[in-house]
Amino acid sequence: MTTLEEIQHALKRLGREDQRTIASWLDKVIDPRYVSFGVEEPQPAYAPLNPSYMTLEEFFKFSEDSPLRYEYVNGVIHAMTGPSIAHCRIGGQLFVAIEAHLRGGPCEAFASSANLCIRSETDEIVYVPDLVVACNPEEWDEQSLCNPKLVAEILSPSTRHIDQREKALTFRRVRSVEEYALIEQSEHKVTVHRRAEKWRPQVYSGPEAVAEFRSIALTVPLAQIYAGTLPAA
Repeated sequence: MTTLEEIQHALKRLGREDQRTIASWLDKVIDPRYVSFGVEEPQPAYAPLNPSYMTLEEFFKFSEDSPLRYEYVNGVIHAMTGPSIAHCRIGGQLFVAIEAHLRGGPCEAFASSANLCIRSETDEIVYVPDLVVACNPEEWDEQSLCNPKLVAEILSPSTRHIDQREKALTFRRVRSVEEYALIEQSEHKVTVHRRAEKWRPQVYSGPEAVAEFRSIALTVPLAQIYAGTLPAA
């Protein structure tokens, strides 16, 4: 840990008492005539970071050097907290079903790790979806993939409004996206928005329901998606 930026990120990950201890120590060793210190509150689950603006190239370098996850929306960087156990289980079950179905085909599934880059005349955006299916890997680069066909987000209290509004509107503008799925954590419920149906939501609800992902010709029982997370009945 040698740069100011690394130190700042380390401070933000500390608890409030540890932050106060460091702030108190700094007040003693630094001449108050020249510098005044204040320790910021820890970042919310999805919040802008300083610096408030980066180019896309700067963002990729920044995120590559950081152990944390970030998303990028037209120059603004947002930190993301780690997912819950339920979140991980649901995402893992869905990924296993989709990855097995796609194996050997032209498309590939990625879970909670790949940068999805969206560029247009008005936008430069990098999301890290909970699950994305993308095709034509010859068009990807070493840092991100593009041309998503199916995108799925597992809803969390801190990001629900972003997934349901900002991302929903953004993915509608991406021509390759055929389906956008929103998955609840606390109940058996999957909502799929389809381009072919003018983005009208289709809701699959209850442990007996079977979700359809028509963009990749796959059906998955909700009992399978929520296995280990929610009771089957």
